[in-house]
Amino acid sequence: MQALGSIGSVGLAFVIAVAIGFWVGRRVDSWLGTSPWFTFVFFFIGVVAGALNVFRTVGRVTGTSTASNDRDRT
Repeated sequence: MQALGSIGSVGLAFVIAVAIGFWVGRRVDSWLGTSPWFTFVFFFIGVVAGALNVFRTVGRVTGTSTASNDRDRT
């Protein structure tokens, strides 16, 4: 049942990561007057952070996490 909860929250966590990245980029752009450059940069940082979160959560739920496999090999 816990696995179902983890998978259910993945989509929301991805959207929140992207939204936070976009918001930070907009704030930095308004502060520095560099619109839209930091918005793009932080938006893509949010996408990458959200995707990493998805991969980690799915790996933890399915038991195929690459980080744990790397530690087991050494």
